[in-house]
Amino acid sequence: MKESNLTPEGLLKDSPEANELVAKRDFLSKAKESLRYAIDSRRRYDYEWMVRDLFRRGYHFSRYQPSTQTIVLASRQAAKVPVNIVTAQMRSIRNQATSFKPKYETIPRYTTEESRTQARYIGKFLDYLWEHLNLKKRVKETVTQGLMYSIGGPWEIYYDDIKKEVRIWLLDPFDFYIDPLAEELEDAEYVIKATRRPLTEVTSNPDYNRWSKREIHSGESRLAVSEYKQFMIQSLKTLSPSMEEMNASIILFEGYFKIRNEKGKVHIRKIVWTDQNFTPLVYEDLEQDYFDFALYQADLNPKEIMGEGWMKHVIPINRVIDSLESSTFEYNYRVAKGRIVVDRDSGVRAIHNVHGEIISKNRGAEVRALDMPPLPIAVGNQIERMNRYIEDIGAVHEASLGRVPSGVKYGIGIAELKQSDSTNQNDIVDNLEDFLVEVAYKLLKKVSKHYSNYKVVQVLGHRESEAQYFAVVGSQSGKKGNKSDVKHKNQVKIGPDWLDLAIIGEDNNVRVTIGSWLGYSKEAMQDKVLKLAQLGLIDQKTFLKLWEFGDIDTIVQQSRIESLLKRKIEQGMGGEGSPGEEDQYGLALTENEMMAIEGKKAVVDAHDDHLVHIALHQEAIGRGNDDLVRAHLAEHQTYVEQNYPFTDTSKMPELQPERPVPTPDVAMEVAMQQPTAQQPIMGGQPTPAQINIPPQAINNLMGT
Repeated sequence: MKESNLTPEGLLKDSPEANELVAKRDFLSKAKESLRYAIDSRRRYDYEWMVRDLFRRGYHFSRYQPSTQTIVLASRQAAKVPVNIVTAQMRSIRNQATSFKPKYETIPRYTTEESRTQARYIGKFLDYLWEHLNLKKRVKETVTQGLMYSIGGPWEIYYDDIKKEVRIWLLDPFDFYIDPLAEELEDAEYVIKATRRPLTEVTSNPDYNRWSKREIHSGESRLAVSEYKQFMIQSLKTLSPSMEEMNASIILFEGYFKIRNEKGKVHIRKIVWTDQNFTPLVYEDLEQDYFDFALYQADLNPKEIMGEGWMKHVIPINRVIDSLESSTFEYNYRVAKGRIVVDRDSGVRAIHNVHGEIISKNRGAEVRALDMPPLPIAVGNQIERMNRYIEDIGAVHEASLGRVPSGVKYGIGIAELKQSDSTNQNDIVDNLEDFLVEVAYKLLKKVSKHYSNYKVVQVLGHRESEAQYFAVVGSQSGKKGNKSDVKHKNQVKIGPDWLDLAIIGEDNNVRVTIGSWLGYSKEAMQDKVLKLAQLGLIDQKTFLKLWEFGDIDTIVQQSRIESLLKRKIEQGMGGEGSPGEEDQYGLALTENEMMAIEGKKAVVDAHDDHLVHIALHQEAIGRGNDDLVRAHLAEHQTYVEQNYPFTDTSKMPELQPERPVPTPDVAMEVAMQQPTAQQPIMGGQPTPAQINIPPQAINNLMGT
């Protein structure tokens, strides 16, 4: 019989296609071997992770059965009292580390105004992604993982071709395998994620090789690659056999391997497979030399990726407390029930009736209560010492748990105690900042590569009144926005609006800070803000924002108008005003009606009190015919700038009027009367709070 020249796949033997297929299968075989090596190297960590996770969930008395190689979650041999101090401390540390929203700051690459503007918008875009991708919840989950396992995540950063935007996927550390010889994630030669996916999702994926999909015949009973994770799933979740049959699943492996060419240049090779495959579902060389993953390290072991974990050091102490409290409970329980000494054949019986409990016995028989020895004082002392040890080792003391320590009577004292705990937790926060910087870098790289069309971004500020729109596009798209029109330079027209354009490049200098210089509790923060307002070191808008007022722009504008008009009225009553000045208030209101309601143009007179008119005309914006009102305001502004030429506040000498420091009772009123300069939003019309009234004019009118 003549031998066929075709392979089972229908390819000519020794053809380039056949040789390429053999190379892919050889590479997959090596990838499977690397995975087995990584699984065996991490098995010890998997067992410890499982024990810690069960302890966090409250299974403090679970024990391992060597005969059956299983873990018993509970025991009924004696009274057991789990005192879950570890979970309380973990919750306190996590909330402390994530209590402040991260502040993204992008450093400009050049000293030009355009570079500074781009850097500012990139920072705003990262703020948008923080809200849009729900990263607050993911960060809390990642910190929880870090406290248990020493590593959190990793986060996979990828571009969703369907939704046309960047996304983040939080992985379980059990499902992520790293080169065991690597000292850092970026030093690893490979990383592999192993996740359970529905069988139909794999077999119907059009991006997978059709020959490779034919090698998959059925689902598998495994729920996870790690046997310890599978045990937790089976123990903590109710999974019936019929459910597994209806929802067949399979473990999908996705590996990323560093490949070097003859010149030593590195690129990443991505392959996807299942245990049933001997041909990769995906075999692709990527045009990048980094992994699309970011790993959070909560604590550090020098030159190691895996640390020991915060929980490892506090669980033994918590177990001692559990044992002592269980013994104390058992003692108190027995004392409460009592013990009675009764002679044999004494005929003792109890009769319960409306008169109470009557105990009868044979004459001469002895029936008496047995005195219980007191609980040794050493038990209480041991519990007290253990509580002190777990507070010191866990870096969570009474103040952080919400208890007021004895001798502390003021909020500032509690804040200082919390700050002491926070100092011991600096590694957690510092490493979280580094982790978020890495995430930001990789997010921006994805945006630079894949955002080929303009995307409108709405950034919600501290309050909804501070919302701002702009557009973003990747630098590799080649789009630069408008360059010809001077009025709309570096902008793009989307619909009827011109929006500022942020062009996201690959290389960005991002800095992330977590925390506040104002204090570690709300009361301490407000107290410091109040003192700063008294000293005049912060402006009115900052004061209101930190005190969490709503509609801050309206409050700022109204307070400035009232202060300005009050000063003008006082000057008029003192005979300092010019003739006709008392009519300026009514004249400005009449002009508001003419412009906003009737749509008529109001004529600006050179003798008008322009500052009063500007203050009152700003109230007309938003009532109708805004273009007419803004044009009228611009004319008043021109007169103001002619009378007070120092319109550039950066070139003006700083005016610091002498005034007494207000007392705490009037600090709010002082802060409300403090004038503040507002900066216009780039690319848009000025809002009422953004009209440029020269500070010199304000100081003159305020009598300072």
